[in-house]
Amino acid sequence: MHPTIGELLRGLTAGVIALALAGCTPLLIGGTATGAAVIGDQRSVGVVVDDTLIELQIEAVIAENKPLHRETHVEVMSVNGLVLLTGEAGTIAERNDVLTIVRKINGVRRIVNQLRIAPPSSFTARLADSWITLRVKSALVAHHLNADQIKVVTANRVVYLLGIVPPAQGNEAALIASRIPDVLSIIELFEHHP
Repeated sequence: MHPTIGELLRGLTAGVIALALAGCTPLLIGGTATGAAVIGDQRSVGVVVDDTLIELQIEAVIAENKPLHRETHVEVMSVNGLVLLTGEAGTIAERNDVLTIVRKINGVRRIVNQLRIAPPSSFTARLADSWITLRVKSALVAHHLNADQIKVVTANRVVYLLGIVPPAQGNEAALIASRIPDVLSIIELFEHHP
């Protein structure tokens, strides 16, 4: 018998917490579609664990709701409790269902809803977005910006930049991302520190 998503989530949560409490450095935590490296990240290990758990919980609840999962394509990124939702929902009601799920998750302090009302995007469109994300991340590294501090999400050729960075670094990252071919626009969701 296969474990349920809830059982898998509980097991992963226990493992993540055990690693964090053991003080493993570097600690790498990866979710289904997201990941975070503690080394170089401005967030504490506890906050990285919290963000990862937020992402996993949202993804698990959506996956357990088979009709909602089938009719939507939702990507989740959490940085310091700010949750970015990208992708598509077939109807306004489905988008609202996703937002209701996110609002119930502990630790979510702000939601940036970028879900489009549209059928789930094609594999080709998602692949194109992934290619843009890879090029943006590569360009940031080439310009000696800390890729662990800046999270990059691309949806429908719109690049979202998240992280806790000094203002100058955020501005530089946005400028670099804007020069990548096929990028329609840049949305900065940075939290700034000196």
